[in-house]
Amino acid sequence: MAAMQRITMVIVVAYVLFNLMIAGTLIADPAQLDATYRGGSMAPTREFLWFSIASFHLFVAAVAAMSLRMRRAAERRWIVLANAGFYLWDALTQWLYWGGHVGLARADLHINAGVSAGCAALLVFAAWSDHDA
Repeated sequence: MAAMQRITMVIVVAYVLFNLMIAGTLIADPAQLDATYRGGSMAPTREFLWFSIASFHLFVAAVAAMSLRMRRAAERRWIVLANAGFYLWDALTQWLYWGGHVGLARADLHINAGVSAGCAALLVFAAWSDHDA
């Protein structure tokens, strides 16, 4: 049983912090992000939906953080790859449907989906790089 590879640890810690930053933004000022979507002024229902998304990002961060304490690479990889799958799903669904459907500007769509795709790729690399000594 060995500790997580350094590159994997750096990527997972950055990923956890990234998700905490997203959650904090969505809890503190969801209107800032909401303004990029079609739909007028933000109603309490939409504010609640942003809060729910923030809560999900907190959960994702907590699950990813748990992998930092796991001793076996084979077990850690499943958690890291599950997180990669979440972000790949997010990127693909934005590019294929939701981005245009909710009225994101083309540049915002590509930046948002591209960041998600980049997260997925980094996490796959982190899982691939992690192995027991």
